[in-house]
This record gives sequence, structure tokens and C-alpha cells, in this order.
Amino acid sequence: MAKASEAAFEPFGEQAPSVEPYWYQGYPSAYYCDSHVSFRAKCRNFVETEIIPFLDGWIDSGKPYPQELHVKALKAGLPTAGLAVVVQSLYPKEILPNGGFDSFHELIYLDELARAGPGGAMGQAGINSMALPPVLTVGSRHVQDMVVDPVISGQKNISLAISEPSAGSDVANIKLTAWREGDFYVVNGQKKWITGGNMADFFTLACRTGGAGGKGLSLLVVDRNTAGIDVRKMKTQFDTCQGTTFITFDNVKVPAVNVIGREGEGFKYLLLNFNHERFVIACSACRFSRLCYSESLKYAVRRQTFGKALAEHQMIRWKLAEMARSIEALHDMNERVAFQYKAGVPDAKLGNHCAVLKVMASKTFEYCAREASQIFGGSSIVREGGGKLVERLYREVRAQAIPGGSEEILLDLAARQAIAGAVQEMGKAKAKL
Repeated sequence: MAKASEAAFEPFGEQAPSVEPYWYQGYPSAYYCDSHVSFRAKCRNFVETEIIPFLDGWIDSGKPYPQELHVKALKAGLPTAGLAVVVQSLYPKEILPNGGFDSFHELIYLDELARAGPGGAMGQAGINSMALPPVLTVGSRHVQDMVVDPVISGQKNISLAISEPSAGSDVANIKLTAWREGDFYVVNGQKKWITGGNMADFFTLACRTGGAGGKGLSLLVVDRNTAGIDVRKMKTQFDTCQGTTFITFDNVKVPAVNVIGREGEGFKYLLLNFNHERFVIACSACRFSRLCYSESLKYAVRRQTFGKALAEHQMIRWKLAEMARSIEALHDMNERVAFQYKAGVPDAKLGNHCAVLKVMASKTFEYCAREASQIFGGSSIVREGGGKLVERLYREVRAQAIPGGSEEILLDLAARQAIAGAVQEMGKAKAKL
């Protein structure tokens, strides 16, 4: 593993304060090394040449971005299925950086992809990174051989299919059933809000194979082309060239060997998986927040109101400063969680950290999108002109705040874990008396 450098790095990207992460602007960091610097350059070049020029066209077409983008990404040395810890070593040796990938490469990758703005370009790589880990950690050789290499090579995709019309955050009450009949499970039910379902070749499917509650849930790998599966793209508040989908399973026969891990333990596997998903969302939301700030800062300098630049008004400066303060705090928090992953802290111990991180991310993004809209005024409510990006970012806020666990659910989770820890410590203290 490459050693991080405490020396300052050469400036990279824009240099106005907080428009880029601090270490892009000549400040030292204990987290990054030369391999991160070179990887960052690859990410930025790919986004600026292969995504930004085409993003509006992909969105306007109403179709998913081309699968070829994943193949191009791999050729450019970038991941096709994210960089979760269990995925990092699976890529071709020729694209692995010196010392291998780590969680700071992942943070850079997610941050740089988000510089293109909302729209979901390469978003399926993030979904692949959420759907593959259960296959890799507890899946049999059979299911791994079916899925892993095609996804890593950029040829195919896998989506996580959990939420249902009547069960979003309430995962333990999933209703879609998979009843065993001989060598098959027969699957019936619906899934809703499945990101990338229209791009997926496989699903990591959460289903009920037993009784009520979490102990009755299992995970299956399902081939998208199996008879009885219908995938419909849903219209959304936010722009996307990826897709949010509604999926119907009507007597779908899935080979019993496609079960991931043990039957009845799917809920446990999902709980561990959710933590990394929240980290992924937080990294993207941080750069989206930074885009809100960057666009606002530049606009405030050039826009004239009441005979002077908008930036000369004290209230506008306050808004900009508050945005920057929140963004830098969120970025520091992303780095802290990335370090835990790099240090080998298991997912099971990061529930509280990732829950609070994701809430911090969505609240920061919501605040920055609102303030950017206020600064842009009327230009922020039309899908053209100088405020086009801010308008798109504003419509993206709920797409970051709700998936992966709503703020309310996650704050309650964090509080319950804190209370349980306090009770345990009090019990230890009493035992010593």
C-alpha cells in the first residue's frame, strides 16, 4: 500500500477557495499519495472528455447512457463497479495503481464523477458497487462466475432490487415472495424505485423466502432476461440518463443455486451493505454541494445589482461563507469515514458513522442548492442560461436525501445506537461498584 504524503501537492483545478477540495489547492494532507494524484487526473480527463460534452444529449434522449462508457472507463484506468473494499482488487492489473486501490481512490472517483453534475452518467458504476458486495462476500462460486467478470469488464451491470411500493426504509417488511419449488424459486411481486433497473443485466434481489420480519428474507441473483420480468422506467423529479424503475415479477423461475449466502440471512447481508451505499451517496452529494457554491461564487462576482457586484452585498457573502463552511465540514467527514474503510474497520462497526455522514451530506446539499437558487434568482428556475446547472442541482436534492435511508430513519438509527452504547457503559460502571 502506497504511503501518504504530508507534503503539499501541486495545485490542480480551480484555485478559488473551496471550489475544489483543499488538497487540490496546494495544501498538504495525510491521506493522499502520488497514486491518488495520478488517478485524480485520469478521472478528471475522462469526465471532461467522455461525459460533460454528451450529458445533456443523453438526458434529452430519454434513454440510458451507452454501455460503451463503462468499457471506455476501464480502458482509461477507471472502475466500472466502484471501489468498495471487496471490489478493489478485482480490476485488471494494468489499471491498478501502485499499492492497489484504496478508499481514497474511491472518494476521488465519486467526487470527480459528480463534477459533471446530476444526470446519472456512469451512475450505474455506483449501483454496481452496491449490488456486487453481497455476491462477493457470501455468494457461491456459481453466482460469482455468473456476474462478477462481466460487470468488472464493463460489459454488463447489476442493480440492487430492495424497495417496494409498500416497503422503502422498512426493509424487514418486504412482501415480494420467492417460494422454493424443487430446483427453483418462484418469484412474485413488485419492486419500486430501483435505480438502473433498465440498465441491469442482473438483480441482487431481496425477497421473502420465509416468515414475517427480517429473518424471513433472502437474496437471489436474478437474470434480467428471465421470463416473467417487466421493467418500466419511471418519470422522476430529477434529470437522469440512467433511470429509476418499477419492476414486476410474475411467476419468475430462478434457479435455487442463485441464492446469495444462506437462505433466511438476506436481511443481515443488506444491513452491512447499506453503510457503504451511504458513503457513496455522501461523496457525490459533497461535490454537488461544491458545484452549487462554485456556480454561486462566480455568478456573484460577475452579476451587477443596484450599481455594484452581487458579491459586494453582505448577505450574499454570508450565504457563500455558510455554504463553504458546510462543504468543508462534509468533505472532512467523508475523509474520516474513508480512512475507517482503508484501515479495515468492518462495515458492522460503521453504521452510526455512515448514517450521520449521509444525513450531513443531504442537509448540506439541500442548504447549498437553496442558497444557490436564491443567489441566482430567476435564472435558477429555468432550464437554460446561466442558472441551468443550479436548477438541475436543486431538483436532485431529494434524490440524494431519500435513497439509502431517509434523514429521519438514519438519525433515529444513530440515536438508538448511541443510547444502547450509553446503557451498556452504565451497566459496566455499575458492575464495578
